[in-house]
Amino acid sequence: MIQLKNKVKIIKKYYFIYKTTNIINNKFYLGMHSTNDLHDNYLGSGTILKNSIKKYGKENFKKEILEFANSKDELIIKEKILINDELIKNPLCMNIKLG
Repeated sequence: MIQLKNKVKIIKKYYFIYKTTNIINNKFYLGMHSTNDLHDNYLGSGTILKNSIKKYGKENFKKEILEFANSKDELIIKEKILINDELIKNPLCMNIKLG
């Protein structure tokens, strides 16, 4: 934690790229997440992913961490590399925009 002129900025401990997969139809979502708790049950924020979770239930999804980063800036770069045109064209991919 860093104190800046009466403001507190929380420094996240973990920065990572994750893959959330629907175990029923194998559709997946890639994203980035910053957290202090690796077990915070975060599955993602994509529109299609959220709709899929509503339809199938959280219990039918698994999340795996693909890659850690050292900072938020590094994380953003990694996401831009991974979530590219080729990935989005994959019919199993639930991402709708580039990283």
